[in-house]
Amino acid sequence: MNKNKYRLRFHLMPPSGWMNDPNGLCYYKGFYHVFFQYAPKDPKGKVRYWGHYISKDLLTWEYVGITIKSDHQWDKSGAYSGCGFTEDGIMELFYTGNVEEEGNYDYVLEGRGANVITIKSNDGMTFSEKELLLSNEDYPEDYTCHVRDPKVWKKDGTYYMLLGGRKKGDKGAILQYQSKDKVHWSLSGEVTTKEPFGYMWECPDAVTLDGKTILMCCPQGVPRNELRFQNIYLSGYFILEDRDKENIKGFCNPDDFVPWDYGHDFYAPQTMRDAKGRTLLIGWAGMPDMDAEYTNQPIIEEGWQHSLTVPRVLTIKNGAVYQNPVEELKLLRDGKIQFVQQGENICYKAAYETWDMEVELKKDKNKKEICFNEEVSLSWENGIFTVLFTGDCGCGRKKRQIVVESLENIRILKDVSMFEIYLNQGKYVLTERYFPEETKWILVRIQGAKDAVMWNLRKMEVHYNISDEE
Repeated sequence: MNKNKYRLRFHLMPPSGWMNDPNGLCYYKGFYHVFFQYAPKDPKGKVRYWGHYISKDLLTWEYVGITIKSDHQWDKSGAYSGCGFTEDGIMELFYTGNVEEEGNYDYVLEGRGANVITIKSNDGMTFSEKELLLSNEDYPEDYTCHVRDPKVWKKDGTYYMLLGGRKKGDKGAILQYQSKDKVHWSLSGEVTTKEPFGYMWECPDAVTLDGKTILMCCPQGVPRNELRFQNIYLSGYFILEDRDKENIKGFCNPDDFVPWDYGHDFYAPQTMRDAKGRTLLIGWAGMPDMDAEYTNQPIIEEGWQHSLTVPRVLTIKNGAVYQNPVEELKLLRDGKIQFVQQGENICYKAAYETWDMEVELKKDKNKKEICFNEEVSLSWENGIFTVLFTGDCGCGRKKRQIVVESLENIRILKDVSMFEIYLNQGKYVLTERYFPEETKWILVRIQGAKDAVMWNLRKMEVHYNISDEE
């Protein structure tokens, strides 16, 4: 077996073992810093460390090793997710230290510690000793032991922190804290829904786009339905018209919740602002607890699992947040193919493992479809967009459907064993893993296109330093 058959070429992956949530995203001293949940050499992810990538241009990356290990009494059961914050030449990382005590506990109401921990750096590479900021005693009494994933920022001399939480009675919520020194924190508010919208909200984040507050979270326990909430856990946002992100307390309406991504493989996104003034989002191209429905068995057998999405630029237009790949990715384009319409369909066979395709569709109500090797079908008909896997290439992934009243254009980023689909200039996005038997070439069939272009994508450079891995 080819041990590297399904390794990706323009997505960040673990050097080996397991990867999940992006953490600590920040731009610091000329470098993009992307930390991530990491279990080296264990593709099933039994431990939780923080791995660390850096890049000057989002195209050439260096893996610089493990930054945080679960090696302290405050985080002995895992260095869970958190954020990066930079100020006055200092990088600070805030994260949740998970502690699971031995004994007969349910680990919801008792037996679990959730500690907010910080470390600091003058260079983004070497960090200070761990400092404890908050622990279970600092959270409201009506919360369970599940409080985690700090997000920190500053405005007008005050520091703000969001923490995701699970209230007693199984209701998801977000806590907001304030501080004048990043050491002493006081509770300033809570945001939730009047009726439960899931039992837990994790990975909270908040950004401002064109004056609008975008509150992000990952609700767990929301009932699934066919066209809107299809994954076991959700990831999305509320647009809060009535408050800024420094004062989010109050209620949200579940009807206003919009998923970031409708594919099988997206969760726990995090944002950052870069030197160009862009708000960038990176997600985990994976899903917790999905093994009963679909798997990544071919890459587990290669000794690794999961990746991150490409960085996406966030913009807001007409009451919706749009996501689009960063412009830098276009620098990887090579070998342009301009498709020519022949009859009803466009057909082309290309020796490309990785590619970028843009399709402009005809403005009619007839069916639109794009097929890859007759294994994966992307289609639109009667206001429904469908991703359909045939055979075994989805490893249990079968179908995703969403409501798209009118489909105007599609952009597809296809990596060796993954693709990201952007509909209508990024208003709707789907991320999917798949494992075709044949990876060296692609047969494309397109129906209903006005124009279509494909580029081969060169491999981005990734340099690894794994001498200290355990």
